[in-house]
Amino acid sequence: MKHILKKALLILLPVLALLAMAGCQRKFTRLQTPDPAATPFPAKSGLRIAVASDLHLNPDDTKKGEEATAVQYSMELVDALLWDAKQQGADMILLTGDLVNGGRYARHAALAAKLKQAEDSGLDVYVLPGNHDLAPVTQTEFAAFYADFGYGEAFSRDTASLSYCIIRDGLMLLMMDTAGYPIGAIDLTDPPGHEEAFLSEETLLWAEDMLKKAEEDDLRVLCAGHYNLLPEISRRHNSGYYVENGAYFATLLQCRGVPLYLSGHMHLRAVYRENGLTELLTEYLLSYPTGYSMLDLTDDGIQYRPRRIDVEAWAVQAGESDPVLLRFSAWQQEELRAYSKSNVAYMAERNPLSRREKKEAAEFFYAVMNAYWAGNLKEEREDLESMPGYGPFFRCADGYAYGTWLKELIETAGPELGGFTLPWCS
Repeated sequence: MKHILKKALLILLPVLALLAMAGCQRKFTRLQTPDPAATPFPAKSGLRIAVASDLHLNPDDTKKGEEATAVQYSMELVDALLWDAKQQGADMILLTGDLVNGGRYARHAALAAKLKQAEDSGLDVYVLPGNHDLAPVTQTEFAAFYADFGYGEAFSRDTASLSYCIIRDGLMLLMMDTAGYPIGAIDLTDPPGHEEAFLSEETLLWAEDMLKKAEEDDLRVLCAGHYNLLPEISRRHNSGYYVENGAYFATLLQCRGVPLYLSGHMHLRAVYRENGLTELLTEYLLSYPTGYSMLDLTDDGIQYRPRRIDVEAWAVQAGESDPVLLRFSAWQQEELRAYSKSNVAYMAERNPLSRREKKEAAEFFYAVMNAYWAGNLKEEREDLESMPGYGPFFRCADGYAYGTWLKELIETAGPELGGFTLPWCS
């Protein structure tokens, strides 16, 4: 029942997110980028890395009708992502798991073909598995599918998982397979008998060896995985897999001076901090606002900005005629308004509101979600709380997860969703 509830919450609330900030021990400065709209980034001065998560590519679900959803555009949106990242000057893109929606051979083959095109255009691609990527595809088969996208060019590969290490441009990419997939998908010898996401002792020892090498060779380290590490994330959300021994691995990263861990899985954009380690969650590709993360690595540190894919520009250059793709941002805004309205109507069946109050409550819900994804929820908090729909929404949402989560979202939101700078550890 616990696992069923976790999965239900992830499906039901893909756009609701919570931002928690903890252990602020390092200087952490927000960039003045309040709107992650599709506008060009400034010229890069170092290595530029795009980070995307939870692509859930599914070539078997592409039929569009009057009730089309973003999920049915997964093939086009992955193309738009790769194109947009290249247009914005990214040197590489990291895909942090849930690459396809179910680990079927044809789906991995379809994605690998798209990634090959991206690499041919000059965008290096490195991938990791998530909980949707294995079974029936095994670990060995997964590594073979993505040999050109990390596994075949790794400096070192862990023998107990799909973790690997890339070294380039004075940087070590520590790509961690945090597991969590069904044991039946593992074809390695003597797999550990865990049900949740975990890092085995063998994998932890391998990771520690890589971190020692980074220290010896004076390499900076960027670490990524599909599942979340910092305990605050699982405490606040209590949904989805998280790394059982994530706190231990987070301590290892902290001790070795790694400033940033990249993850996904929760289908939200969020920033968490604890004891000097920052964890950045990148959102679900197929949900509003169809975005990804962009990192600029310079001698001074790491600059993060959220990025909304310019789907419209991609559609024009690709010769697409689908009206949804040609006005994708406006279409998504309409979908978000409809989402807000329908959920208020659902809750109002138990906690009745007048027609006017339902309209005001839906407008409040929509405004909060817009401010959250724009990264300026903290700045707009006072205005949001003065909206006519504030009271009606929380009366209507009494007893529902929406009410609890939205209130905490407003109360805990910080400015970092709109961008931040993070110095390297000295």
